[in-house]
Amino acid sequence: MRTLGLGKALVDRVEEHTLPVSLTFLTGDEAFIARRVDPLPSGFLDRETMNFRFSNHSWVLRVDGRTVLVDPCTGNGRTGRGPYFDGLDVPYLERLAAAGVSPESVDVVFSTHLHHDHCGWNTCWEEGSWVPTFPNAEYIFAEEEYRRWDPAGPPHANSFNPNVFDECVRPVTEAGLARVVPLPYEISPSLTVEPAPGHTLGHSVLALNSAGVRAYFTGDAFHHPVQLTRPELHLPGCDDLETAVATRRALVQRALNEGAFLFPAHFSAPHYGQLALDGDEVRFVPGGAVRATAG
Repeated sequence: MRTLGLGKALVDRVEEHTLPVSLTFLTGDEAFIARRVDPLPSGFLDRETMNFRFSNHSWVLRVDGRTVLVDPCTGNGRTGRGPYFDGLDVPYLERLAAAGVSPESVDVVFSTHLHHDHCGWNTCWEEGSWVPTFPNAEYIFAEEEYRRWDPAGPPHANSFNPNVFDECVRPVTEAGLARVVPLPYEISPSLTVEPAPGHTLGHSVLALNSAGVRAYFTGDAFHHPVQLTRPELHLPGCDDLETAVATRRALVQRALNEGAFLFPAHFSAPHYGQLALDGDEVRFVPGGAVRATAG
């Protein structure tokens, strides 16, 4: 994906890897699939397998003189993350460099939530321990999300996220790089972290408002465009499904009202888009031209 100009912000995508996921986990409504998924680019559904391409990627924003890394994926050499995520050996940092960003140049690291595929590159293995990957960054954690995963707090069952706090969060805190904040929280004049709970208790989104252009970096509020049309559809793993559905509905309405761009963490190419109405049904419009030029 080329660098996008959104108002005065520049946006790049940094891929970690992709994996196949069956659309039938979300819906088997053939008429709905034909109407809302078949017209989308091929990564959103392979008709032969009924799989879609689940992309694991980060977003990089450069705005207000700051470089912000959003949702730094799983990381290399992890264990306990499941068959598609254990033992990764991918050139993530090289891809970050190709976008013009070195670890030392990152000013802010923000995770929409603390599932392993959204905070793994917070740290890397160095001389026998996990250490912060981005030594000059301030790592922003939503207060409720931080408490939800802190082993010192009440236990929460989650079979796919073991040791993530100790490997990906605690080393950052011990290095003095963490900022645990109540929401909403302003990172810069153009960027605000806002609550979007449900997928996890403290899940949040990053809102961009720059030169009249609005965008939301939505993490796991949405995994596939079918959830934009039918917010009640879901993949397993939500802390609070009822709240997650309400959050999706609210984000859809905001995006429609504002003409905002959505930048989810797992959508297939072109990885972002806007919303439109087809009668009374919401449809996803992949990609799209921006309305202002970065500068």
